[in-house]
Amino acid sequence: MIINHKCENGRLIVKITPENDDPNTHTIFNSTFKTTATIGMDSNQFEIHLPSDWTIESVHPDVFALAMIAAIHPFIGSTIRLPRGVSPNFHNLVKRVANKRVLPVNAELSPRKAPSNAVPALTFSGGIDSTAAAILLPENTHLFYFDRLIPKPEVKTLLNQEAAYYACDRMAALGRPVHKIKTDMQYLRKPVGFNSYLADAVPPLLLADYYGFDSVGHGQTLEIGYQIGHLGYKDCKKTEVGDPWFKLLTAVDLTYTLPTIGLSEVITTRIVNNSSYHEFAQACSRGKIKQPCMNCFKCFRKSLLEKVMRNQSISDSFLDKLFNIRDAKIVLNAPPPIYFASILAYITAHYNGNHPKMLALKKNVRGDTLQVDWMNKWYSKSQEFLAPKYRNHIKQEILKHVEPMTPQDIKTMKQSFSKSYFN
Repeated sequence: MIINHKCENGRLIVKITPENDDPNTHTIFNSTFKTTATIGMDSNQFEIHLPSDWTIESVHPDVFALAMIAAIHPFIGSTIRLPRGVSPNFHNLVKRVANKRVLPVNAELSPRKAPSNAVPALTFSGGIDSTAAAILLPENTHLFYFDRLIPKPEVKTLLNQEAAYYACDRMAALGRPVHKIKTDMQYLRKPVGFNSYLADAVPPLLLADYYGFDSVGHGQTLEIGYQIGHLGYKDCKKTEVGDPWFKLLTAVDLTYTLPTIGLSEVITTRIVNNSSYHEFAQACSRGKIKQPCMNCFKCFRKSLLEKVMRNQSISDSFLDKLFNIRDAKIVLNAPPPIYFASILAYITAHYNGNHPKMLALKKNVRGDTLQVDWMNKWYSKSQEFLAPKYRNHIKQEILKHVEPMTPQDIKTMKQSFSKSYFN
């Protein structure tokens, strides 16, 4: 893969030229709908709007290389060729952990070192989980919203960014450093989306030296990081969330910091509800400000969890509307364990009504028999994903809301939704 670029007034345009051994497609498993899909490379360039005085010299070549790898990861063959040479240290680590060569190599270039007064960066969606992550991190953490540019007017999208913009503006009004970075990077592939779990961190990576960062992270939860509730427990370092990003980030002195990775959606919801940020945090990315679309599976799950966490009654009429959501029907009829079955088990375990479909869901996800109290606790092994500099602060913040899981809790967590249980 050959990378070229041009930059004018902070508008960076990246051009991608595939080589013979670069794959044009790759296969992914959709955990939500339990389907396998082919993802294709759909564009040979993307743009990203950075501060007007940003230039390519504003970022260390190793960090720029990592940003490009994160953006196009599955479509890189054996080699990625860049305009500026990377350090031998970075080249060797990428070769070792990802089996890819990063060229050219600048033998005189030292590895990137974060400044002594560096601060952390967090990708921020305006949703519940990333807001919880922002609460747990120091207040000087820079929050980066991935502001989607639609490359062509005729492109149709369900995305509505009104609520996210509102959350960003409210965060900024509260004194948090917030950046809305416009980019069409998600249109590199078809279907539209991110090519890696580090892709949404491309903006803070490119600005790591401009602002001075020593850590990047996001607000993924226990259910995604450790695949709890839909694929069975797996060490986060070995999932697509952590591999190979956990190791590659160390090569550029940017520790991977994932404050919520050891917390379930139960806890992230509680943290936000108990904060001053609950007024604007909104999980749905299709609805308007304070008006979730109520027509997607996320709204199905999050709205029910919200009612449970607030001890609100769940009416039959409300459930009728939720169970009529098309995407929810598809997800709930998928082979077990259904997506986010752990959260659905928690929800139904706290449901005492008589709605037939809710009772059927309760039986399906074992909300009537499963031990769910562990979702009220913190999986402390996840602290390996907290930068040492910020670890004590984040741990203290977490422990204000929850206590650590016991060995029995961990055993229950790992076994309750393992694949073997359903075989």
